Amino acid sequence: MAFLKFILITVAVYFVIRFLFKLFLPFAMRKAAEKLMKKAQEQGGAYSGQGQGGAFYYEFTGQGQQENKRSQPEGKIQVDYIPPKETPERKGTETAGEFVDFEEIK
Repeated sequence: MAFLKFILITVAVYFVIRFLFKLFLPFAMRKAAEKLMKKAQEQGGAYSGQGQGGAFYYEFTGQGQQENKRSQPEGKIQVDYIPPKETPERKGTETAGEFVDFEEIK
């Protein structure tokens, strides 16, 4: 009897949790999307909402690039990062070592 009671309680808890996820998951996803859009908007883009179902897209307006151009005098170039030079990989016989000639005997 205790096992049957345990199974019924487990099934009931499963359905309650499933119902709560269906109820609150869209709300949580909408809030997360709004948070991402706000963060993207602060970085220099513009948010455009289309429809009411949460269908939206991110449109870049280039405001961040305009701010960078104003802070530097025209004609000056500033390099932020120069990647290190890599040595070309040796391929083929250069890395294989020594070879010994042989004759095939039939």
